[in-house]
Amino acid sequence: MNSQLQHCSQPEDLLCISTQAPAGVPIDAVTCAVERAQAVLCLLEDQFEAEQGQRLTNRVILGALWDVRGTLEQIRTLVVHADDSTRHVAERGRK
Repeated sequence: MNSQLQHCSQPEDLLCISTQAPAGVPIDAVTCAVERAQAVLCLLEDQFEAEQGQRLTNRVILGALWDVRGTLEQIRTLVVHADDSTRHVAERGRK
């Protein structure tokens, strides 16, 4: 398999912060990503209270877990951007 394709196996692999994004913590984006992950986790938590005939299939549960993993990666990307961008602003201020 082509090594370039191996690095783009999930949609999150193609998402990045725009170079024109302002410095600082993108709090709205972080909050949105956290809320999405919490919603998916609530869906999964309900599986422990559902009757056997009402449970989600393993395929659906796996998709939900992948979604949470992708959302956590998006949060990490946003936090790294915030750290990098504020560090660069602070370094310019010291010069």
